[in-house]
Amino acid sequence: MIKSKFKSGAASFYIVAFSTLILVIIAASFASAIIAEITRSSNSDLAQSAYDAALAGIEDAKAAFINYQNCLAAGGESAKPKRPDGDGMVTCSEIVYWMEHARDREDVYDADDTVNGKKINDCDMVGHILGRIPDGDTGEVQIAETTDASTNNNMQQAYTCVIVKTSDSKYVGSLSATSPYRVVKIRLGKDISASDIGSVKISWHKEKSEDEGKDGGVGFNYNIENRQVAFKQKDTNRPVIPPMIAVQMIQTAKEFTLSDLNSRTKDSGQTDRMTVYLVPTEDSSLAQIGEKGEGEKENFIRTFDGTNNVITSVQAAGTNDHGKDYPFMVKCNEEGISGIGFVCSAKIDLPEPISVNGLRSNETFVFVVSVPYGEPTTFALQMVCKVGSDGKPLNPKCTNQELDTAGNPVGDSVAMLDKMQVIIDSTGRANDLFRRLEIRLDPGESTFGFPLYAVQVDDPFDKTLEVTSEASNGDYPSYSNW
Repeated sequence: MIKSKFKSGAASFYIVAFSTLILVIIAASFASAIIAEITRSSNSDLAQSAYDAALAGIEDAKAAFINYQNCLAAGGESAKPKRPDGDGMVTCSEIVYWMEHARDREDVYDADDTVNGKKINDCDMVGHILGRIPDGDTGEVQIAETTDASTNNNMQQAYTCVIVKTSDSKYVGSLSATSPYRVVKIRLGKDISASDIGSVKISWHKEKSEDEGKDGGVGFNYNIENRQVAFKQKDTNRPVIPPMIAVQMIQTAKEFTLSDLNSRTKDSGQTDRMTVYLVPTEDSSLAQIGEKGEGEKENFIRTFDGTNNVITSVQAAGTNDHGKDYPFMVKCNEEGISGIGFVCSAKIDLPEPISVNGLRSNETFVFVVSVPYGEPTTFALQMVCKVGSDGKPLNPKCTNQELDTAGNPVGDSVAMLDKMQVIIDSTGRANDLFRRLEIRLDPGESTFGFPLYAVQVDDPFDKTLEVTSEASNGDYPSYSNW
């Protein structure tokens, strides 16, 4: 009888031990989950606070840019900023210098940028311009939080580096169904003329974009059927692929007549306007360079030369002949084109203005980029300089080109664009977590409204069109194919 009770007690001991162990494991799991959730929540709060600090830097950068514009309007001239032994005042000449000589944060600073062991960093430019950072000092700008009419900085928020640049080698924009076009007036850097530009490079469709995505193996030939361009109705079951894009150029010489806009030369490839439609494809055989062949079924012009998509000035000028305005097939790379971050890219050699011996004018050098079928995309425009037989720009000022170890130019020589976009690079901090943002703003001088239609009516609208195939008559002296 005693032996039986002993066995029963031993079993209870094991049950209690195992139960306790299970409870400990469950409690540890709950504690681990709670700690992980607290950490995740804390990191999320810090990330949001760092993001908010970066946004504060962007808003301060906008205010600094307004100061810069006011200084330009007042005739401010560029002069180097005061060094740490300065007088505590930030002058217009210093603001202009900062804005027009801003460098990327990765740039190397020379000895003149250090005084008494302190680096004069472009990261501090916005803080100095707005008086957030005292003259002669460096460092971050603290962000105060407002709660119930009191301020604090519990998250230790600050923007640590804000750089504002008014010039860049490319213009970047976005197009969508609600904003299907962008009108861009080209503004070139100092000592660069529009006549120094030989080509325009258009790149579009980001290789990694959440709102565009990849084509999921469908291929870029979705708009091709029986080797012909066939724009099908949008299928919601298919992923978004690179859209067809249109690039229109409007240019004139300094002196021109309105009739020049409807003229072109067949041999030398001169015109005051062009409209190039670019259709993406992955099939290099569809994009091999050459004109549309006689008897072929294709209703497009090939552009791919084995390395790049190139449209000649004669082909571009030919788009002003409305009876032969074929789209251009562009070879794209689904994985993205190395170095530019876009899937599609084409270079268009620009025709010269129609005026005899006329040079392209800086005041009438405009591009209109659009998506005719409303598919969203991001694009970039670059102005490529004219080069000589040695591959170097005819105008030495017109270059933003990399050199190899021997000092020889590599790739296209791209002109700098001035005040077309304001590029703000802002880094915010919350405790030890950082967020970095970059935005581009159009200051209003490089873009302007462009009407999508000439008249809007609510009731039926009747109109009469007259079409003539005659080469010339009294009413239509210069049209042969309208």
